[in-house]
Amino acid sequence: MPSLRRFINSPTTLGSRAKDALVQEHFNAVAQHYDLANSIMSLGLHNLWKKQAVEILDPRPNQRLADICGGTADLALLAQRYRDDGPVVVYDLNQAMLDKGLAKSVRSPFGREVSMVRGDAQSLALADACLDGVMVGFGVRNLGDMDQGLREMARVLRPGGRLVCLEFSQPPSAWFGRLYDLYSCLLMPLVGRVFTGSWLTYSYLAGSIRDFPTAEELARRMTRAGFTQVSWRRLSAGIAAIHQAVKP
Repeated sequence: MPSLRRFINSPTTLGSRAKDALVQEHFNAVAQHYDLANSIMSLGLHNLWKKQAVEILDPRPNQRLADICGGTADLALLAQRYRDDGPVVVYDLNQAMLDKGLAKSVRSPFGREVSMVRGDAQSLALADACLDGVMVGFGVRNLGDMDQGLREMARVLRPGGRLVCLEFSQPPSAWFGRLYDLYSCLLMPLVGRVFTGSWLTYSYLAGSIRDFPTAEELARRMTRAGFTQVSWRRLSAGIAAIHQAVKP
């Protein structure tokens, strides 16, 4: 298996399967402390970003929703707060992350209709046009083939169904972008060292953020995947963005 160090040094040179394997290695290592580490690295901002993403989706009673690359089920449980009834599937490839999400949903008063499915977002085991809404939070960046994952999300949405994607982004300000890159390259490996004993674990995260497309490029890729009415909102000076789109 390729090492995390190889990804950090040259992330764009890895093929889809190699990246998928490295992502699994990363999440197996971080699952136990994932939520706490996110709060530390984002200074708590990720909770506000997720709330805004769910408000944009505006989930309604009886709608069928999926939280793709849903991991520890944050978006799924937030969505259930906004409605009285309706199923939501948390779909993720990593079993360790799903186990954490299941434990949270069992404890939550909003977890009654949250179910967990282990599977690959690049080949969803869901029928065509079966969903009213899809959420994905900090997940498309980790797909070996992001475009294929977006096409799959379009496939499983009904006409008029909506996608909301929360992801790290590239700040439009050059000087702030350099400052943020320095911050992520220093803090994220430190968090990895504290929680997993290895600075490489969260150095992967810093590398994946640095290599991720701009908000404008992600919008173009969503359009190519079959979505319309694509728009986005920058968050916190552009270090993250919420994209929304409609299945025609």
